[in-house]
Amino acid sequence: MTQKFQQRKTRRGWETAGRWAFKSAGAVLATGMAVSAGAQTLVASNDQPAIAAGSDPAISPAEASAKHVFKIPAGPLSKVLDAYQEATGLHVQLKFTAEDIADFQSAGLQGSFTDAAALHLLLDKTGLSFSFGDGNVVEIAVRNSESVEVNAPVTSVAMQQFTESLLDTAQTVNVVPQYIMQEQGATELRDTLRNVPGISLAAGEGGSQGDTLTIRGFNARNDIFLDGIRDFGSYYRDSFDFESVEVLEGPASVEFGRGSTGGVVNQESKQPDLRPFAHATLQLGTNQMRRGTADINHPLHGLGDGSAFRLNVAASQNMFAGRQISEVRRFGLAPSFEFGMNTPTRYTVQYLHESENTTPDYGLPYFGPAVVPVDHSTYYGFASENYLKTNPDIVTGKVEHDFGSHMTVRNILRWANYPRDVRITEPQINTTAALTNPTVINGPLSAKCDPTLVNSATVSACYPLNTPLSQVQVLRNQLTSRSTEDMLWDQASLTAHFAVLNVPNDVLIIVEGGRERSDPDRNSYKGLFAPAINPNPYDAFAPTQVYPGVRTYVNTQSYGIGFLDTVKLREWLLVSGGVRFDYFNTLSYAAANPLAIPATTAFNVSRLDKQPTYRAAITVKPKPQGSFYFDYGTSFNPSAESLSLSANNAAFAPEENTTYELGGKWEFLHGRLNLNGSVFQTEKDNAHETDPTNSNNTKVVGTYLVKGTQFGMLGHLPHDFDLILGYAYLDGYLKNSVLNASPFNAINNALKALNDPRAGTAPFFISPNGYPIANVPRNSGNFWITHRLFKGFVGGFGGNYVSARRASSGALIAVYNTSAPITNLSTVPLVPKAIPGYEVFNLMLKKSISRNLDFQVNVNNIANKFYIDQPHPNHLVPGEGVNAQFGFNYKF
Repeated sequence: MTQKFQQRKTRRGWETAGRWAFKSAGAVLATGMAVSAGAQTLVASNDQPAIAAGSDPAISPAEASAKHVFKIPAGPLSKVLDAYQEATGLHVQLKFTAEDIADFQSAGLQGSFTDAAALHLLLDKTGLSFSFGDGNVVEIAVRNSESVEVNAPVTSVAMQQFTESLLDTAQTVNVVPQYIMQEQGATELRDTLRNVPGISLAAGEGGSQGDTLTIRGFNARNDIFLDGIRDFGSYYRDSFDFESVEVLEGPASVEFGRGSTGGVVNQESKQPDLRPFAHATLQLGTNQMRRGTADINHPLHGLGDGSAFRLNVAASQNMFAGRQISEVRRFGLAPSFEFGMNTPTRYTVQYLHESENTTPDYGLPYFGPAVVPVDHSTYYGFASENYLKTNPDIVTGKVEHDFGSHMTVRNILRWANYPRDVRITEPQINTTAALTNPTVINGPLSAKCDPTLVNSATVSACYPLNTPLSQVQVLRNQLTSRSTEDMLWDQASLTAHFAVLNVPNDVLIIVEGGRERSDPDRNSYKGLFAPAINPNPYDAFAPTQVYPGVRTYVNTQSYGIGFLDTVKLREWLLVSGGVRFDYFNTLSYAAANPLAIPATTAFNVSRLDKQPTYRAAITVKPKPQGSFYFDYGTSFNPSAESLSLSANNAAFAPEENTTYELGGKWEFLHGRLNLNGSVFQTEKDNAHETDPTNSNNTKVVGTYLVKGTQFGMLGHLPHDFDLILGYAYLDGYLKNSVLNASPFNAINNALKALNDPRAGTAPFFISPNGYPIANVPRNSGNFWITHRLFKGFVGGFGGNYVSARRASSGALIAVYNTSAPITNLSTVPLVPKAIPGYEVFNLMLKKSISRNLDFQVNVNNIANKFYIDQPHPNHLVPGEGVNAQFGFNYKF
């Protein structure tokens, strides 16, 4: 008998991989690891259908309803099955010898389960199946009629913040597994997040670049995590080291600390494995794409029981289809070691380095309320003088220890360094007159939109919408930043499973804290313009004046302690609750700089916030495979949340958020198909808004309110039938705000000073009570479906739909249609900056060329749709045009 078998321990259990052979009665049974993570290929005799662990449909209702209390520790599968027999009184009959599974491991089990559900969990991801026979016999075997892919369901997430399965977690959680990323040819976090309903992408701000997004209508740039710890650096995250991406929607400060108004995004990185393997990919694209990745794993047998090394590497370079000049150049390196995988005490050391040296593109300017009507490929930047350079380094050490099957303690220590050096052109066309000192003399008001002021030192040009584009000059506003953000963070947690008065409890205690720092330095430039039509990207970078910026130093010390408990009052009734207390202390200081724009004075400010947050939920399970829940949660956003604190916001108390959510989840086909849906409401009080009369000031006004519903589905089925889809309806408004529409606020103040009866009347005073929130499409959806076609081909088809969005919350602009003096400003139209909706469709076709080599073609945006993918109040970044990627995947 020959046997080749390897396996690795994940945070949630054992994942079987590799190949082994069983020779019994002349039949050979073999299994092999498929390319897609989380999937196995089973090959066996011709007399039995292929089924996964615990998925035999022949289980009777009586067998399914029989329940026992299990306390089976993790360990070798043979010992686990002995414990299962003792707990149930059933006789386990193996269709092979015990020696064949000598190296198999199981994560064990604790709690009250039906006999079938318990065995399903004990055999999870082993590739083995079971069926109940006559009497008290249960048979375990490998069964298959042909070589088919049997796909492991996504039932849990690896973050220690979760003690329950996804089915029993009373909150919307969307998981994008690795096989979806591979099928779509995703290379960035942004590509992955297009599979999650309720997420909208946005363009980078002046002070930060990198991944910017909203979740359920609320900014989540600072709510991105890596393996459960905040990853707050301003950079674009490559997907080469992703095992999966998990999105928890709704306030989650109890689990994650500050922020998380709309939710959090967690990147789950790849972990070492106990089987040797090497995977390599090569992608070539019509957008001059050249990308190569390697994933190499090697067991370290000489370093103790269960040690391994894994290395992931990626290098890519590509242009941006449909745009000029812009080019992306990235490199990534992620080695990791894990020791003691087969022991109660495990150690992990990980390093992640991602470098980027890109020619950036901030797209097109507005002309009035919409995108300027020029050729979509027009590039307003400086090809040789604009750059985006980021070089994050993240080192993580983790140790965890199991105290039997009842308790696990872990400690994670992370050091992260995020240097960046950027100079990006933001194209701007002003169509709103700058009325800083309007004249009001007992009569008509006057204003003038004057394009001749382009070189004025105090007033920028204003172009009426009837100005021919050939006469319009675009301001090449330079967004610059040179800084290093860094973090030193420690997170300790305890997960315990115990019973009080025979009532099971799942408890999580988290204690974490550390230091975060930032030191941005930004310069300003004057006199950089280009014609709206046919700008020259190779113009010399020759500003008429350079204004040195102010280097600000921000140091934050923060600590948090949280407690969560899930009480299983009945098999069908779970109650959970938690509380967390956060200490967030920030110090910010800078020297005076009279040459900056605007001139600054020295400041030394600090802010200390001590904030509790809460969570409570109830889950009802009418069936073992389904649940309904009601969830209540709070979160908070301190003024220095993004490591930015100054004199104008240091006195502001945190924004406070509350969410109510009612939802349900259901599993079909033995967990291979997962559905979830919810209705929710999130309210943000004490909202911080930018002063419309002075962008350097912040006001505390208004309330954000988002109501919505969403639906999601994830399936990983035989015959290469994969699907992920979602839909979100978001109704978001800015309530009770004094945010006013420029330029009328200044006029209104002048009218008030003269006791003019027109003060406070439209359009001189605009109170947007109920204005839509920025970057919140009312309707959005996504879908991706693959299926086996013919002659070994697998096809995929998917797309995204996003309805119209506002560019900023409540802000209206005055649209001038003439450069002549206007004596009656009430005739000037007020309109919002808005982005039209769009739909984009993608295709995929793949085929196995040999046992070790696959070929895959992805065609994105097949209709070559022009659309705005990442909006911003001052510029618009288009989505990529039609492009094709040709990929080769090699495994050995």
